[in-house]
Amino acid sequence: MNFWIFAVALLVIPAIIISWPFFSGSTRDRITGMFVLLMIPLAGLLLYLEIGTPDAISHRAAQARQQQASDQPHSSQQGQMEEVVAGLQQRLAENGDDPEGWLILGRTLKTMQRYAEAETALGNAYRLLPDNPMVMVELAETRLFASGQRQISAADRQLLETAIAIDPQQQKGLWLLGIAATQQGDDVKAVEVWQKLLVQLDPASDAAQTVTQQIETAQARLGQPVAAVSEKTSPGQPVATVSEDTGPVQDTASGFEIPVSITLAEELGGRLPGNATLFVFIHPAGARGMPLAVKRSAVTGFPVAVQFSDADTLQPGASLENFEQLDISARISMSGIANRASGDYQSVTTTFATNSQKAIALHIDQRVP
Repeated sequence: MNFWIFAVALLVIPAIIISWPFFSGSTRDRITGMFVLLMIPLAGLLLYLEIGTPDAISHRAAQARQQQASDQPHSSQQGQMEEVVAGLQQRLAENGDDPEGWLILGRTLKTMQRYAEAETALGNAYRLLPDNPMVMVELAETRLFASGQRQISAADRQLLETAIAIDPQQQKGLWLLGIAATQQGDDVKAVEVWQKLLVQLDPASDAAQTVTQQIETAQARLGQPVAAVSEKTSPGQPVATVSEDTGPVQDTASGFEIPVSITLAEELGGRLPGNATLFVFIHPAGARGMPLAVKRSAVTGFPVAVQFSDADTLQPGASLENFEQLDISARISMSGIANRASGDYQSVTTTFATNSQKAIALHIDQRVP
């Protein structure tokens, strides 16, 4: 109530000031003054009721309006999705030989978590496009969701393998096929498949981190052999060995190796947490993004000696010897993850020619800002 008294006063006082000169004039002026005196407060109140928020005067009313506003976008979006589905269903009822329509309908229904209907729609798309890898992958994923189980069936695994054979770059298919392989206890296959996926992803993305974690978990279950390496060092200096290898095991009969020695600045040595991890990266010269090869080890002492070979490449079939020049760098991650973060220690990037067998020396003396 106090609000309305205050609001009316704010409107009446200016109205009196504006209309007062009219009351000292002629009869016509006094009528005009009376009109101004009445209309200004009335117009102000009507305007507020139209574009203002009268309900805000009541706390409960304001809360109700806020809740209604927050629910409206979701309801509106849901209504739009229902309209899209209804329109597609009507169109496909008239023309059931539209594979793109069935695919769109199936993916839309899957987004709405109507998995049984989505499976039917994608089944129709697969019937019309039996050689389309996207349709195969979408159908396999939808069948998994519709089953309510975590296990990918043998039939759907075969469907995923067929899709990848047609399109080796099918990212969702590679992810699901890797999961299917782990469920079958085939971690070797899972690592192989996920590494093909990893090379397609932005290394800084959440997806790349997730895939990397899955690869490392599978490799840990496999107990893959440690790349034991040695390098000549000064007498009395401890040498850290590589405790993990992130690359797939490959044939290294060619004997091509890149020896690397990593040292750490003395002023940085006493500041390393227990989970600090050393990464050594090799990229094609001038390239960024996904490394060509990686070594990783727990930090147990410096200097560290490692040797790179084709067994360390992350790209299946790639050979370090095929590149005339490569970039190499080292970084100590304080968090244990491969992505660079503030507070990590790193070396400068060194470019070298692959036809030189000379040992490469990296010195970690910089702090990542």
